[in-house]
Amino acid sequence: MKTIIALGSNYNQEENISKAQKLLKQRFENITFSALQWTKPIGIKSDIFLNCTASFDTEWTIEQVKRSLKEIESSMGDSHENHQKGIVHIDIDLAQYGNKIIKEIIWL
Repeated sequence: MKTIIALGSNYNQEENISKAQKLLKQRFENITFSALQWTKPIGIKSDIFLNCTASFDTEWTIEQVKRSLKEIESSMGDSHENHQKGIVHIDIDLAQYGNKIIKEIIWL
């Protein structure tokens, strides 16, 4: 299934995006990443974000993909408490799974 995800970080941005990309490559061998893009925060008061998108094909179910993305976020120290403080170590959103749009990428 063709899958598109969006990555973003506003804390140690370059380090965290790079680490997330490495972790994603371990799970999804055919993943490709877009160029990195700096953006202003939307809806929160924080430092600027570093973002990119990625796409890959997978046999995994949508639930398996979502669970895997959350596991990576958690392993990198991302938490609801940090988000409440405006700190985003890494945010990985499932944007599209097959023909189904899951979440709009607001910074594009």
